[in-house]
This record gives sequence, structure tokens and C-alpha cells, in this order.
Amino acid sequence: MVCSGYAPSRLVAALLVGCLALILAACIPYKPTLALEKSVHSIPVSVAVEMFRDASPPDDKEDLAEGTVSQTKSMEGDLSALVTRAIVADFSAAAVFRSIGRHAAHPDLILSGTIRRFYGQATIPSWALIPGLGWAVSAFASPVQAWQGEVDLEVRLATPDGLVLGVYRGRAAYQEMAGHDSRYWSMPLYPAHVRLNRAFTEAVGQIRDQMVKDRELLLTGLMKK
Repeated sequence: MVCSGYAPSRLVAALLVGCLALILAACIPYKPTLALEKSVHSIPVSVAVEMFRDASPPDDKEDLAEGTVSQTKSMEGDLSALVTRAIVADFSAAAVFRSIGRHAAHPDLILSGTIRRFYGQATIPSWALIPGLGWAVSAFASPVQAWQGEVDLEVRLATPDGLVLGVYRGRAAYQEMAGHDSRYWSMPLYPAHVRLNRAFTEAVGQIRDQMVKDRELLLTGLMKK
């Protein structure tokens, strides 16, 4: 009899953990974070970074419907400041340029950017909010969480006098669903945050690859000044 009651207890515990993860994911402030590897080639210039301009639609910061939570609705701070800080930190650590910073003295290039889209939504089915039988039924019938989001960034490199040498764009979008299977129970505690940062990393990686590919073009443009 002890063993027969153990399986339901484990199921209830697992369901509670899953629902708790969804609730915490909605409450924990989101912080844009990058995870790129060191650049294979460095561009030997000093770069000053201007604050990115947030041109994303207002809807990106709001819940789309009942049962959704926007991961950019309650951030640790201003989206422009957080994205700018993350990119400066990553480009510095990865040695993309000789030096880079928000207030670089006598820079060779000015890096500016526009945030066109930046959002991540985690959809919580209505049954997930109903205690008791609703949770048990969901364990066998329905997906628990759906993720969707997009990161779309544009970056410009220009000389201090305003001559634009390169315009680069990176975009990553996703739409995924997670259900009650082995993958779901092994997901990180804040999967919506993790998934959005993965898209952020992919978009910035595209931009960084384009810049490194343009290395000689950028250096030639500086020499022609």
C-alpha cells in the first residue's frame, strides 16, 4: 500500500514544481545576457558605444492575452541600457575590437544601435491556474508551456565625424512548446528567460560575424579619412 500511494505523490510533487517554475519565471526580473565565444579575429580599433535606441513596438512589453507573461515587461532596468551594457561587456570580453566602452576617449569608431524587436512570451494554459484535478489532467493531456519571442537588432559603425562604414542586422525568432515529458521536467527553472537570452545571443552573434567579415573594409575606410 505504501508503494501504491508513492506514485501519485511523486506526480503531485512534479506538477507543483512545474507550476511553481512558471510562477517564478513570471516574477523574477529578466536580464538580457549574452553567451558568445571569443572572437577568432579582432578588429584593431577603439570603439565608443552610444546607448541603443529602443524602437520596439509597445506591444512587445505587454502580455498578449490572459495566461501569458511578458519577459520584457518587468526587467531589471531600462531595455536600452541593459542591451547596451550586455553588448559592451560581451564585445570587450570576446576581444572583438582592440578596446570598446561607453565613454572611450578619442575613439576610431562609434557604435550605435537600434532595438527593433525584443520580447519573450511564456504562455500559461488556463488549466495550469486551476488547482486539483486540472493539474492532474494536464499531466496526461496538454502541453504545459509555450514560448515565443523575437530579437531584432541593427548596429551601425561610423567614424566620429559621422561617416557610416557599416550597417549590420541580426534577428532570431522562436516559437516552441513544452509538455509533460522527460525534457520538460529537466528544463531550467526559468526557461523563458533562458530561451530569450539564447535568441539575443544568436542575433548579436550574427552581427558580430558580419563585423569581423568586414574587418578589412572598416580599416580601409578609416585610412581613407
